[in-house]
Amino acid sequence: MRVTISIVAMAAGVGLAWLTGINREPDLPTNDPLHSGQQTAPPKPEVYFDTYVTGYNTVASQTDDTPCIAASGSYVCGRRDTVACPPMLKFGTVVEIRGKRYICEDRTARKYGGRFDINCDRGSKCPFKVAGRTMVKVLLE
Repeated sequence: MRVTISIVAMAAGVGLAWLTGINREPDLPTNDPLHSGQQTAPPKPEVYFDTYVTGYNTVASQTDDTPCIAASGSYVCGRRDTVACPPMLKFGTVVEIRGKRYICEDRTARKYGGRFDINCDRGSKCPFKVAGRTMVKVLLE
């Protein structure tokens, strides 16, 4: 009997697992590499944050005196693919927010918990367009 278990890890280290399928037929030899003795890596768990997303502009009044230099040391002015992530995620981590991919190049303050802050560069309307509660998917490689 084959059992398939999906694991979804949530924010704050809480993990959830559930049974997604049971095949009650007897195991027969197949060309499936999983059952032919070949070793394959298990699938990576999917990590999601149910959190509030905000947006910021690369100006000193919303950041610091060097708004174009992120905490990672990367130059972020003129870019719309970067995001400030919670301290638990390392720089370079790729996340998906509302179907768009962003790279963690900056940090949100610990006081904001699991919030993500999208770099809107100089688009003054963008922070209002991206703000709101949503699921953020961490893309593990």
